Amino acid sequence: MADVPGDFGFSDDHEILRDGARRFLEERCPIEEIRRLADDPVGHDPGVWKEMAELGWAGLTIPEAHGGAGLGNLHQALLLEEMGRRLLPSPYLGGALAALAIERAGDAAQQARWLPGIASGDTLASLGWLEPEGSWEPSDVKATARREGDTWVLSGTKAHVPCGADAALVVAPFVADGEIALFAIAGGFQAEAEVSIDPTRRTARLQFDGLAVPDDTRLSGGDLATWRTILLQSAAWLAAEMVGAAEATLGLTRDYAIDRKQFERQIGSFQAVKHPLVDDMIGIELARNHVYGAAAAFDAGETEAAETGARMAKAMASDVLARAVRHGVQFHGGYGFTLDCDMHFYFKRALFCRAMLGDAVHHRRHLAATLFGDTGA
Repeated sequence: MADVPGDFGFSDDHEILRDGARRFLEERCPIEEIRRLADDPVGHDPGVWKEMAELGWAGLTIPEAHGGAGLGNLHQALLLEEMGRRLLPSPYLGGALAALAIERAGDAAQQARWLPGIASGDTLASLGWLEPEGSWEPSDVKATARREGDTWVLSGTKAHVPCGADAALVVAPFVADGEIALFAIAGGFQAEAEVSIDPTRRTARLQFDGLAVPDDTRLSGGDLATWRTILLQSAAWLAAEMVGAAEATLGLTRDYAIDRKQFERQIGSFQAVKHPLVDDMIGIELARNHVYGAAAAFDAGETEAAETGARMAKAMASDVLARAVRHGVQFHGGYGFTLDCDMHFYFKRALFCRAMLGDAVHHRRHLAATLFGDTGA
């Protein structure tokens, strides 16, 4: 960690990005829009997506040579934090994770082939890591790739793929010649929309039923070690989004505690309310520091420290967001259990994100194995 700046590398550019993103999302993604899109067949606003692409967000971390902004993980964490704050329904996360996989595992020709379309927003892409068995381990892949001449034949199923029903390009792992391999598949698969617990994050199940793809569909550097790093970097990005959602949840609960009165007193003046909210605030700050620390380590190329930091960030963010929404529902009283209360959107996002890319127990088991030796993680 010696090469990681003590201030995580913050600069005026980071502040500009965060402030601009917050203003844009407050205007384009009010809670009324969230409610509308929750019942929308598409699940996101294509017009807003086009504006986001024009702002350069779709290619935020994609190298400039491929049409992106060439910014770092800290920029990505700040942007995702603002998106999580507004519960933005968007294909953004899936595309960002797919681009990350292509950048880390693809060769120069493969990057030049796929990254420009993602950076411009013209190609909706996603990452398919889970299978119906539901394992979070990067090595637990059942889908297979069989070579036949100059092609690969893909078979298997990928579940809970973000915006998978609309994706024109999906990066996913398969077992090829007994080893983990990553493939960037441009269509041809069968996509079935799933019923997600979180209406602001649409997912799909993708079926590869003997799909033949060209040889260069296989990403040249997509081995198990690279795949593990991709998943941990993705978990760190997701943790940033969760921190934003947790802070927004705390804000909603705080405002209600100020407005709501019992026995002619604001309920926020009661110790049973204000002390848990302070605990939430402290937890959010701790989780945010884990997220920024992991992002700074990835930017500094400190892979081991970054991967450890990513696990710590995802574990902490999972606990913090779950606790914040639990307090939010509880302190809103009976109103908090109704669909009229905005809190239920954050509650559902928390349930989805807690399981996405590994829950807190999963990551802490791996951290324990790192500290104390193999514990069966």
